[in-house]
Amino acid sequence: MENENGRLAVRLDNFDLRLLRIFITIVESGGFSAAQAKLGMSQSAISCKMHDLETRLGMCLCLRGRSGFKLTVEGQQVYEETLRLLSQLGQYENKLGLIREQIFGHVRIGVVDTIAMNPACRLPVSLREFTRKYPEVSVTLDVMESNEIEVLLLQGKLSIGLCSSDYEMPGLEYIPLFSERQRLYAAASHPVFQLDPPVSRKKDLLPFAIAGRGKPGVTPLDEADGFCSRAVSAHMEGTALLLLSGEQIGYLPEHYAVPWVAAGVLRVLDLPALDYFPAFSLCLPRYGQSSQATQRMLVELLAPYPQAAGKVVREHWPEAVI
Repeated sequence: MENENGRLAVRLDNFDLRLLRIFITIVESGGFSAAQAKLGMSQSAISCKMHDLETRLGMCLCLRGRSGFKLTVEGQQVYEETLRLLSQLGQYENKLGLIREQIFGHVRIGVVDTIAMNPACRLPVSLREFTRKYPEVSVTLDVMESNEIEVLLLQGKLSIGLCSSDYEMPGLEYIPLFSERQRLYAAASHPVFQLDPPVSRKKDLLPFAIAGRGKPGVTPLDEADGFCSRAVSAHMEGTALLLLSGEQIGYLPEHYAVPWVAAGVLRVLDLPALDYFPAFSLCLPRYGQSSQATQRMLVELLAPYPQAAGKVVREHWPEAVI
């Protein structure tokens, strides 16, 4: 098919948009290898997707090999035009909403587990206010790991995330909201409570198995320090089950452990120096313009946290200013 200038035009469909989003993530990650974790794909799968996109567009977008990853001239132009396209898609949704004089659409939110029990989490209040104000908008709330939330945001499969991340991913904006205190717990019958004198230092815990998080550097008890983590879980509920088995020592949010401590099933190890305080942030895509429904949801999510509202990036979220 030719356009009005007589040149061969490219028609895009949903499949092409998915490939273009993958291309954006690769570019912003600096190459195929660095994009693997963000996309949740193997390097060979990413390579196949890029080949499909290049075949579809009829041009080479990047050079990859021993010399590293580099965009071609055409690739740089496609990257810039794709950013404009994603922004225009958001604007299109906004205009449709204005035509109907109401906010409609779908907002998908990803959150980490157990935050509903955190008294600092005001998500239920925000959801109530949003539902009352915008009854035409459907909302999906999924519970998942922080890194999965970040990957799906980069892929455009989530609207907003509420997560706790060890580091900030390129292409995403993070707005800190609240934190929680995590302490060390073990089953009341665990041998650690039989020590005399009681545990008072980090090294006193070395003989005991630790319920790990599945990756290094998350908690103060790291395998790099000699601690053994043969049983791991990235989820708080999974960690609680490991601790309730009586075989491991591990970290739980203080608010989450309250029922088991009150029942005498779990006990806290009173080691304040080993407590840690993970922060929770709203996570948003940097590029592209969000739908009006997502912007209104962002306003409601930020409303209980006025100190965080000023951190919204006006360039990307122009309607979400409180």
